[in-house]
Amino acid sequence: MKALSILGPVDGNELGFTLVHEHLLANPPEVLSSKDPDLVMPSVEKAISELKLFAAAGGKTLVEGSPINYGRDVQGLIKIAESVPQVHVIASTGFYTAQTLEDTFSRKSVDELAEIMIREISEGMNGTKYRAGVIKVAVSYFNIHPVEEKCLKAAARAHKETGAPIQVHTTYGTMGLEVASILKREGADLGKVLLLHMDENLDLWLMEKVLRSGVNISFDKFGRVRYRIPEEKRIKYLEKLIEKGFENQIMVSTDMGRRSYFKSYGGGPGLEYLPKIIVPRLKEMGWSDEIINKLFIENPKRYLAFLP
Repeated sequence: MKALSILGPVDGNELGFTLVHEHLLANPPEVLSSKDPDLVMPSVEKAISELKLFAAAGGKTLVEGSPINYGRDVQGLIKIAESVPQVHVIASTGFYTAQTLEDTFSRKSVDELAEIMIREISEGMNGTKYRAGVIKVAVSYFNIHPVEEKCLKAAARAHKETGAPIQVHTTYGTMGLEVASILKREGADLGKVLLLHMDENLDLWLMEKVLRSGVNISFDKFGRVRYRIPEEKRIKYLEKLIEKGFENQIMVSTDMGRRSYFKSYGGGPGLEYLPKIIVPRLKEMGWSDEIINKLFIENPKRYLAFLP
């Protein structure tokens, strides 16, 4: 099976060390960027520099999680992917939270939204030949807005038509069970669903319930010490979930969606953080190569590959 990078299909065995949810370029809607300009990441050159650091640390694949209405820059992503061919860049179609969705999209029907996603996966994004390889949608904090539910249903239909995997932004790790329920009712293969940001809500009971539904979860907030959740705590929760037998449904990333997280903008810890810092730490703690490979290589490969 093959994944779909922005430059074309990639054999699953070639994906290697994968970051399943990141940002290279972003120009979010004003409702977000006006309050938090750190979210604006406009520089193709700095993204190239940052991606080269990831490649030098052993990184092979990166999922760029900026959907249509989050300032996705298709031409910029093409240039980045062509400039750093050592890394397979996978682009996203889909829509972010209801508060960011323009009326031109929010008024569309489920089928109309699904058709947009299907076209971007099957034909190309923004009128180009370059295709998206992941469907990205989002839900709000302890709430699924009616527009967000419509996008979830559209994502399920696009997934069933194309086979492409789905990522769901959860706000602070909430609404995971509800998301899984909606997507299951819509006929999605929950093994191709990844719930993002679940380590912002380190609730073992909830995580176990969510995982038992059949979806995958992402711990993608590593490098956020300033939010008062030390890496040690995240690692311990990963160990607890692995002990419970969920090692095949967990993936790890860093969601570096701010200028201040990129070394190329003068910040940190950067896209190299997981392969360069966290993986050696896990090995020092006694984690086996088998488990590390599952979280960073095998699980992403199984999740991302959908083309024959």
